[in-house]
Amino acid sequence: MKVSTIVLPVVLAVVCAADVFGQAPVKDAAEYPSRPVRLVIPFTAGGGNDLVARMVAQKLSEQWPQQVISDNRTGANGIIGTELVAKANPDGYTLVIASTSFTMNPALQKLPFDPIKDFAPIGLVAEGALIFTAHPSFPARNIPELIKLAKARPGHIQYATSGQGGITHLAAELFQKLSGVSLFLVPYKGSSAAAIDVVSGQVPVMVSSVSPALPYLTSGRLRALGIGSAKRSALLPQVPTVAEQGVTGYDSSMWWGILAPAKTPPAIIAKINRDMNRGLDSEDARERIAKLGMSVITSDPSEFAGLVSSDMVKWGKIIKEVGVAPK
Repeated sequence: MKVSTIVLPVVLAVVCAADVFGQAPVKDAAEYPSRPVRLVIPFTAGGGNDLVARMVAQKLSEQWPQQVISDNRTGANGIIGTELVAKANPDGYTLVIASTSFTMNPALQKLPFDPIKDFAPIGLVAEGALIFTAHPSFPARNIPELIKLAKARPGHIQYATSGQGGITHLAAELFQKLSGVSLFLVPYKGSSAAAIDVVSGQVPVMVSSVSPALPYLTSGRLRALGIGSAKRSALLPQVPTVAEQGVTGYDSSMWWGILAPAKTPPAIIAKINRDMNRGLDSEDARERIAKLGMSVITSDPSEFAGLVSSDMVKWGKIIKEVGVAPK
Protein backbone atom coordinates (compact mmCIF):
# COMPACT_ATOMS: atom_id res chain seq x y z
CA MET A 1 0.00 0.00 0.00
CA LYS A 2 1.06 3.61 -0.55
CA VAL A 3 0.38 4.77 3.02
CA SER A 4 3.14 4.03 5.52
CA THR A 5 2.48 2.76 9.04
CA ILE A 6 3.64 6.16 10.34
CA VAL A 7 0.87 8.12 8.66
CA LEU A 8 -1.84 5.43 8.95
CA PRO A 9 -3.31 6.74 12.23
CA VAL A 10 -3.52 10.26 10.74
CA VAL A 11 -5.33 8.99 7.65
CA LEU A 12 -7.76 6.97 9.77
CA ALA A 13 -8.43 10.07 11.86
CA VAL A 14 -9.30 11.96 8.68
CA VAL A 15 -11.70 9.21 7.59
CA CYS A 16 -13.39 9.11 11.00
CA ALA A 17 -13.60 12.90 11.16
CA ALA A 18 -15.36 12.99 7.80
CA ASP A 19 -17.99 10.59 9.17
CA VAL A 20 -18.41 12.58 12.38
CA PHE A 21 -18.94 15.88 10.60
CA GLY A 22 -21.54 14.29 8.31
CA GLN A 23 -19.99 14.95 4.94
CA ALA A 24 -22.72 14.59 2.35
CA PRO A 25 -22.72 11.28 0.43
CA VAL A 26 -21.33 11.42 -3.08
CA LYS A 27 -23.98 10.14 -5.46
CA ASP A 28 -22.01 10.67 -8.65
CA ALA A 29 -19.55 7.82 -9.16
CA ALA A 30 -17.34 10.17 -11.19
CA GLU A 31 -16.57 12.08 -7.97
CA TYR A 32 -15.87 8.93 -5.95
CA PRO A 33 -13.60 8.53 -4.08
CA SER A 34 -12.64 12.08 -3.16
CA ARG A 35 -11.12 11.05 0.19
CA PRO A 36 -9.70 7.86 1.77
CA VAL A 37 -11.97 4.82 2.00
CA ARG A 38 -11.97 2.59 5.08
CA LEU A 39 -12.26 -1.19 4.64
CA VAL A 40 -13.16 -2.71 8.00
CA ILE A 41 -11.79 -6.18 8.72
CA PRO A 42 -13.87 -7.63 11.58
CA PHE A 43 -11.28 -10.30 12.44
CA THR A 44 -7.68 -10.38 13.64
CA ALA A 45 -4.62 -9.81 11.47
CA GLY A 46 -3.06 -12.76 9.68
CA GLY A 47 -6.20 -14.80 8.99
CA GLY A 48 -8.02 -15.33 5.71
CA ASN A 49 -10.29 -12.28 6.13
CA ASP A 50 -7.33 -10.00 6.80
CA LEU A 51 -5.17 -11.26 3.94
CA VAL A 52 -7.96 -11.11 1.37
CA ALA A 53 -9.15 -7.67 2.51
CA ARG A 54 -5.67 -6.16 2.33
CA MET A 55 -5.23 -7.39 -1.21
CA VAL A 56 -8.58 -5.86 -2.21
CA ALA A 57 -7.53 -2.60 -0.55
CA GLN A 58 -4.29 -2.59 -2.50
CA LYS A 59 -5.95 -3.34 -5.84
CA LEU A 60 -8.49 -0.55 -5.39
CA SER A 61 -5.81 1.89 -4.18
CA GLU A 62 -3.81 1.19 -7.34
CA GLN A 63 -6.76 2.35 -9.47
CA TRP A 64 -8.11 5.24 -7.39
CA PRO A 65 -6.73 8.70 -6.58
CA GLN A 66 -7.36 7.93 -2.88
CA GLN A 67 -6.16 5.17 -0.57
CA VAL A 68 -8.26 2.30 0.79
CA ILE A 69 -7.23 1.88 4.43
CA SER A 70 -7.54 -1.55 6.10
CA ASP A 71 -8.92 -1.28 9.63
CA ASN A 72 -9.09 -4.37 11.92
CA ARG A 73 -12.04 -4.10 14.32
CA THR A 74 -12.27 -7.50 15.99
CA GLY A 75 -14.61 -9.23 18.39
CA ALA A 76 -17.78 -11.31 18.74
CA ASN A 77 -17.16 -13.48 15.68
CA GLY A 78 -17.00 -10.44 13.42
CA ILE A 79 -20.09 -8.72 14.79
CA ILE A 80 -18.36 -5.67 16.32
CA GLY A 81 -16.65 -4.55 13.12
CA THR A 82 -19.64 -5.43 10.99
CA GLU A 83 -22.01 -3.41 13.19
CA LEU A 84 -19.72 -0.40 12.78
CA VAL A 85 -20.25 -0.54 9.01
CA ALA A 86 -23.99 -1.21 9.29
CA LYS A 87 -24.34 2.11 11.14
CA ALA A 88 -21.87 4.10 9.00
CA ASN A 89 -22.87 6.79 6.52
CA PRO A 90 -24.04 5.12 3.28
CA ASP A 91 -21.61 7.05 1.13
CA GLY A 92 -19.15 4.37 0.02
CA TYR A 93 -16.39 5.48 2.39
CA THR A 94 -16.85 2.70 4.96
CA LEU A 95 -16.90 -0.90 3.70
CA VAL A 96 -16.51 -4.30 5.35
CA ILE A 97 -15.19 -7.67 4.28
CA ALA A 98 -17.67 -10.44 5.09
CA SER A 99 -17.11 -14.18 5.06
CA THR A 100 -19.27 -17.26 5.48
CA SER A 101 -19.56 -16.54 9.22
CA PHE A 102 -21.69 -13.51 8.31
CA THR A 103 -24.47 -15.87 7.18
CA MET A 104 -24.15 -18.09 10.28
CA ASN A 105 -24.43 -15.44 12.98
CA PRO A 106 -28.20 -14.84 12.60
CA ALA A 107 -28.89 -18.44 13.65
CA LEU A 108 -26.48 -18.27 16.57
CA GLN A 109 -27.37 -15.04 18.36
CA LYS A 110 -29.41 -11.85 18.35
CA LEU A 111 -27.62 -9.32 16.15
CA PRO A 112 -27.45 -5.53 16.49
CA PHE A 113 -28.12 -5.27 12.75
CA ASP A 114 -30.10 -6.99 10.01
CA PRO A 115 -27.71 -8.86 7.67
CA ILE A 116 -30.06 -8.34 4.71
CA LYS A 117 -31.69 -4.94 5.28
CA ASP A 118 -28.65 -3.09 6.68
CA PHE A 119 -26.14 -3.91 3.93
CA ALA A 120 -25.63 -3.45 0.22
CA PRO A 121 -23.62 -6.34 -1.29
CA ILE A 122 -20.83 -5.20 -3.61
CA GLY A 123 -19.29 -8.45 -4.80
CA LEU A 124 -17.46 -11.65 -4.02
CA VAL A 125 -13.69 -11.75 -3.83
CA ALA A 126 -12.49 -15.30 -3.18
CA GLU A 127 -13.42 -18.79 -2.07
CA GLY A 128 -11.31 -21.35 -0.28
CA ALA A 129 -11.23 -24.73 1.36
CA LEU A 130 -11.08 -25.51 5.04
CA ILE A 131 -8.49 -27.95 6.27
CA PHE A 132 -8.11 -30.33 9.22
CA THR A 133 -4.52 -30.32 10.51
CA ALA A 134 -2.66 -31.80 13.48
CA HIS A 135 0.61 -31.46 15.35
CA PRO A 136 3.17 -33.97 13.97
CA SER A 137 3.22 -35.80 17.32
CA PHE A 138 -0.51 -36.52 17.13
CA PRO A 139 -1.04 -40.25 16.41
CA ALA A 140 -3.62 -39.77 13.65
CA ARG A 141 -2.22 -39.26 10.16
CA ASN A 142 -5.56 -38.96 8.34
CA ILE A 143 -9.30 -38.58 8.94
CA PRO A 144 -10.12 -42.30 9.51
CA GLU A 145 -7.39 -42.47 12.17
CA LEU A 146 -8.71 -39.29 13.81
CA ILE A 147 -12.20 -40.80 13.90
CA LYS A 148 -10.85 -44.04 15.43
CA LEU A 149 -8.99 -42.15 18.17
CA ALA A 150 -11.98 -39.89 18.87
CA LYS A 151 -14.34 -42.85 19.23
CA ALA A 152 -11.92 -44.48 21.65
CA ARG A 153 -11.78 -41.27 23.76
CA PRO A 154 -15.10 -39.41 23.34
CA GLY A 155 -14.86 -35.72 24.20
CA HIS A 156 -11.15 -35.83 25.05
CA ILE A 157 -9.36 -34.83 21.84
CA GLN A 158 -9.04 -31.05 21.70
CA TYR A 159 -9.38 -29.08 18.48
CA ALA A 160 -8.67 -25.39 17.86
CA THR A 161 -10.78 -23.03 15.78
CA SER A 162 -10.75 -19.31 14.97
CA GLY A 163 -13.66 -18.76 17.37
CA GLN A 164 -16.89 -20.14 18.71
CA GLY A 165 -19.80 -19.99 16.28
CA GLY A 166 -17.66 -19.28 13.22
CA ILE A 167 -17.23 -21.32 10.04
CA THR A 168 -14.36 -23.38 11.46
CA HIS A 169 -16.37 -24.26 14.57
CA LEU A 170 -19.49 -25.15 12.58
CA ALA A 171 -17.40 -27.14 10.10
CA ALA A 172 -16.07 -29.20 13.01
CA GLU A 173 -19.56 -29.65 14.45
CA LEU A 174 -20.81 -30.92 11.10
CA PHE A 175 -17.84 -33.30 10.94
CA GLN A 176 -18.66 -34.68 14.39
CA LYS A 177 -22.31 -35.19 13.47
CA LEU A 178 -21.56 -37.01 10.21
CA SER A 179 -18.71 -39.13 11.61
CA GLY A 180 -20.33 -39.92 14.96
CA VAL A 181 -17.50 -38.60 17.14
CA SER A 182 -17.20 -36.09 19.98
CA LEU A 183 -14.29 -33.64 20.15
CA PHE A 184 -13.45 -30.88 22.67
CA LEU A 185 -13.61 -27.31 21.32
CA VAL A 186 -10.83 -24.81 22.13
CA PRO A 187 -11.84 -21.48 20.51
CA TYR A 188 -9.29 -18.75 19.76
CA LYS A 189 -9.47 -15.13 18.66
CA GLY A 190 -8.46 -15.86 15.08
CA SER A 191 -6.83 -18.64 13.09
CA SER A 192 -3.31 -17.28 13.54
CA ALA A 193 -3.54 -17.57 17.33
CA ALA A 194 -4.99 -21.07 17.01
CA ALA A 195 -2.19 -22.16 14.66
CA ILE A 196 0.50 -20.97 17.08
CA ASP A 197 -0.83 -23.15 19.88
CA VAL A 198 -1.29 -26.20 17.65
CA VAL A 199 2.25 -25.81 16.28
CA SER A 200 3.59 -25.56 19.85
CA GLY A 201 1.75 -28.76 20.79
CA GLN A 202 -0.67 -27.23 23.29
CA VAL A 203 -3.68 -28.37 21.23
CA PRO A 204 -3.36 -31.39 18.91
CA VAL A 205 -5.86 -30.66 16.11
CA MET A 206 -7.04 -27.56 14.23
CA VAL A 207 -9.78 -26.70 11.75
CA SER A 208 -8.95 -23.57 9.73
CA SER A 209 -8.79 -22.07 6.29
CA VAL A 210 -5.72 -23.15 4.34
CA SER A 211 -3.84 -19.83 4.50
CA PRO A 212 -2.90 -19.68 8.22
CA ALA A 213 -1.89 -23.35 8.21
CA LEU A 214 0.08 -23.32 4.96
CA PRO A 215 3.48 -22.07 6.22
CA TYR A 216 3.46 -24.70 8.96
CA LEU A 217 2.41 -27.44 6.57
CA THR A 218 5.24 -26.48 4.22
CA SER A 219 7.80 -26.54 7.04
CA GLY A 220 6.49 -29.81 8.47
CA ARG A 221 5.35 -28.25 11.74
CA LEU A 222 1.75 -29.26 10.98
CA ARG A 223 0.35 -32.38 9.33
CA ALA A 224 -2.61 -32.23 6.94
CA LEU A 225 -5.40 -34.68 7.77
CA GLY A 226 -8.04 -33.72 5.20
CA ILE A 227 -9.54 -30.97 3.04
CA GLY A 228 -13.03 -29.86 4.06
CA SER A 229 -14.41 -28.81 0.66
CA ALA A 230 -16.02 -31.12 -1.88
CA LYS A 231 -12.95 -30.92 -4.13
CA ARG A 232 -9.25 -31.12 -3.30
CA SER A 233 -7.28 -27.92 -2.93
CA ALA A 234 -5.24 -26.97 -6.00
CA LEU A 235 -2.51 -25.84 -3.61
CA LEU A 236 -2.46 -29.17 -1.73
CA PRO A 237 -3.61 -31.70 -4.33
CA GLN A 238 -2.02 -34.58 -2.45
CA VAL A 239 -4.34 -34.10 0.55
CA PRO A 240 -7.61 -36.03 0.15
CA THR A 241 -10.93 -34.48 1.12
CA VAL A 242 -12.78 -35.47 4.29
CA ALA A 243 -15.54 -36.95 2.13
CA GLU A 244 -13.03 -39.03 0.17
CA GLN A 245 -11.84 -40.49 3.47
CA GLY A 246 -15.22 -41.90 4.39
CA VAL A 247 -17.28 -39.02 5.82
CA THR A 248 -19.92 -39.13 3.09
CA GLY A 249 -21.57 -35.83 2.22
CA TYR A 250 -19.11 -33.65 4.12
CA ASP A 251 -18.54 -30.25 2.46
CA SER A 252 -17.40 -27.09 4.25
CA SER A 253 -15.70 -24.22 2.49
CA MET A 254 -15.48 -20.43 2.78
CA TRP A 255 -16.13 -17.35 0.70
CA TRP A 256 -15.19 -13.70 1.16
CA GLY A 257 -16.97 -10.62 -0.20
CA ILE A 258 -17.30 -6.87 0.29
CA LEU A 259 -20.37 -5.10 1.70
CA ALA A 260 -21.37 -1.46 2.07
CA PRO A 261 -24.04 0.08 4.31
CA ALA A 262 -27.58 -0.11 2.95
CA LYS A 263 -28.70 2.86 0.86
CA THR A 264 -25.21 3.40 -0.55
CA PRO A 265 -25.84 4.97 -3.99
CA PRO A 266 -26.10 2.28 -6.70
CA ALA A 267 -23.64 4.19 -8.90
CA ILE A 268 -20.96 3.92 -6.22
CA ILE A 269 -21.73 0.24 -5.61
CA ALA A 270 -21.34 -0.39 -9.34
CA LYS A 271 -18.04 1.50 -9.50
CA ILE A 272 -16.52 -0.38 -6.56
CA ASN A 273 -17.68 -3.70 -8.02
CA ARG A 274 -16.27 -2.90 -11.46
CA ASP A 275 -12.89 -1.71 -10.16
CA MET A 276 -12.63 -4.53 -7.63
CA ASN A 277 -13.32 -7.16 -10.28
CA ARG A 278 -10.76 -5.55 -12.61
CA GLY A 279 -8.10 -5.69 -9.91
CA LEU A 280 -8.91 -9.28 -8.96
CA ASP A 281 -8.77 -10.38 -12.59
CA SER A 282 -5.08 -9.50 -12.79
CA GLU A 283 -2.51 -12.29 -12.97
CA ASP A 284 -0.68 -11.26 -9.82
CA ALA A 285 -3.92 -11.13 -7.80
CA ARG A 286 -4.85 -14.64 -8.88
CA GLU A 287 -1.35 -15.89 -8.04
CA ARG A 288 -1.43 -14.28 -4.61
CA ILE A 289 -4.86 -15.71 -3.85
CA ALA A 290 -3.76 -19.15 -5.05
CA LYS A 291 -0.77 -19.07 -2.68
CA LEU A 292 -3.25 -18.64 0.16
CA GLY A 293 -5.06 -21.80 -0.86
CA MET A 294 -7.98 -19.86 -2.34
CA SER A 295 -9.40 -19.02 -5.73
CA VAL A 296 -10.55 -15.65 -7.06
CA ILE A 297 -14.32 -15.58 -7.47
CA THR A 298 -15.96 -12.41 -8.75
CA SER A 299 -19.65 -11.56 -9.05
CA ASP A 300 -22.05 -8.71 -9.53
CA PRO A 301 -23.92 -7.32 -6.48
CA SER A 302 -27.12 -9.29 -7.17
CA GLU A 303 -25.25 -12.60 -7.39
CA PHE A 304 -23.54 -11.91 -4.08
CA ALA A 305 -26.86 -10.95 -2.50
CA GLY A 306 -28.32 -14.25 -3.65
CA LEU A 307 -25.45 -16.20 -2.10
CA VAL A 308 -25.86 -14.41 1.24
CA SER A 309 -29.57 -15.24 1.31
CA SER A 310 -29.14 -18.90 0.33
CA ASP A 311 -26.24 -19.44 2.76
CA MET A 312 -28.28 -18.03 5.64
CA VAL A 313 -30.88 -20.71 4.96
CA LYS A 314 -28.25 -23.44 4.48
CA TRP A 315 -26.23 -22.72 7.62
CA GLY A 316 -29.32 -21.99 9.70
CA LYS A 317 -30.53 -25.51 8.93
CA ILE A 318 -27.13 -27.07 9.69
CA ILE A 319 -26.82 -25.17 12.98
CA LYS A 320 -30.22 -26.48 14.02
CA GLU A 321 -29.36 -30.04 12.95
CA VAL A 322 -26.02 -30.20 14.79
CA GLY A 323 -27.54 -28.68 17.90
CA VAL A 324 -25.37 -25.61 18.40
CA ALA A 325 -27.28 -23.51 20.91
CA PRO A 326 -27.87 -19.81 20.14
CA LYS A 327 -26.05 -17.41 22.46
